[in-house]
Amino acid sequence: MFARKLKPDEYWRAGLNMAVAFESPFEYEKELEKSKTAKEEPSEDYYGAFTNEGEPPVASVIMNKKQVKFDGHIVKMGGVGGVATLPAHRRGGAVRACMEESLRNLYQEGYALSHLYPFSTAYYRQYGFAPAGKTLRWRVKIQDLKRLPGVGGTVRQLLPGDDFAPLSKLYDKVYGDINFSCLREAYDKDLEGDKPLSQKRWVFLWSDDHGVPGGFLVGSRVKDTLHCVTEFSGRDGLIFTDAKALIGLLNFVHTAFIANFEDIEFGLPDHIDLSGLLPELSGMDCKPVLNGMARAVNAEMLLRLCRCRGEGRLTLGITDRIIPENNATFLLDFAPGRENRVERTNGPADIELDVGNLAVLLGGCRSADSIAMTPDIRVNFPQMNSTHADSWANFPQMNFSQTEPAQWDASGVDLSQVFYRKPCHILDLF
Repeated sequence: MFARKLKPDEYWRAGLNMAVAFESPFEYEKELEKSKTAKEEPSEDYYGAFTNEGEPPVASVIMNKKQVKFDGHIVKMGGVGGVATLPAHRRGGAVRACMEESLRNLYQEGYALSHLYPFSTAYYRQYGFAPAGKTLRWRVKIQDLKRLPGVGGTVRQLLPGDDFAPLSKLYDKVYGDINFSCLREAYDKDLEGDKPLSQKRWVFLWSDDHGVPGGFLVGSRVKDTLHCVTEFSGRDGLIFTDAKALIGLLNFVHTAFIANFEDIEFGLPDHIDLSGLLPELSGMDCKPVLNGMARAVNAEMLLRLCRCRGEGRLTLGITDRIIPENNATFLLDFAPGRENRVERTNGPADIELDVGNLAVLLGGCRSADSIAMTPDIRVNFPQMNSTHADSWANFPQMNFSQTEPAQWDASGVDLSQVFYRKPCHILDLF
């Protein structure tokens, strides 16, 4: 089994694989005809796995080319999508061939990160991915919004022919410094023209009393729920710059839709807590949903760019089963007012972890406290033998509470200077 990038006239084969794997419709003759004039797709790379050259691909993966925010920088990220294998070739290493080829190519092309939305987290851990942040899914009864304070402002519905540019500007403002968030040319191209009307989606823009836009919602009906959640089945959403804008939108929902819907459902990054804002919580439901998985494609690049606190030096032993260039021990030297210094070293590592845990810890999905509950991360304290047994054997000895000395690594650096919670969230789907 081997993998390579598909040529434009082979792209349709990836669509066919997905149609078979996911039991979805596929217009065979139409797609075959389109393939004759297909051109290279600049925003995606298609990969196929083959049993023999000259035969059609038995599995495929689509690598979406994205630019994302990371600690005040813009880096390239590969978004994994369209993973599909024909049933007769499952569990034969076809997807692995595609994943390995695509990830190695990302490294060569200067990418820093990769992200995906898993059907199984255990399955994708084998490719170096780790669970990233969370989305909080709120479901609130519309009648319980009546006690929100008045904040003024106005709401107008955006219809075909209206200017949708404020949506992009608001997205850029809200997600401007959120790690892993994607840069966008437009908020959602599916909102252009008459698509929202045909898809039964509504767009409402809230502006303050000075006419300055502060938030918007894109909603549709799911039974008796006003659906404002970004997901594959419907890319709705709720975006706001501050509490005033959110209250303005929710006040509008109460006034306009109390007779039409029972509740409103929306998703927010997990660093935003609404328990102090919503007037009635007894009837609401809030549950965390995994915001995908991430892995470092270039560990050294992330270490150079990560935003550390204070001054210190930390030696990290990184492992990567797929990209050999990441298998090294890196000395991270950081201080305020200058870029991080990173060099490869032959010395012992203060902390040992793989590229998945590195990405989510540096990205701010988790803090140093979480290391105590991550058995595949090893912290080498002075009292530990350098020829230690496996990670799990030492796992019960680790204590990373804020007041215990175990939070300090062997070199005297507080791990929370490097690994701490930051706003991180990705709204794009692929």
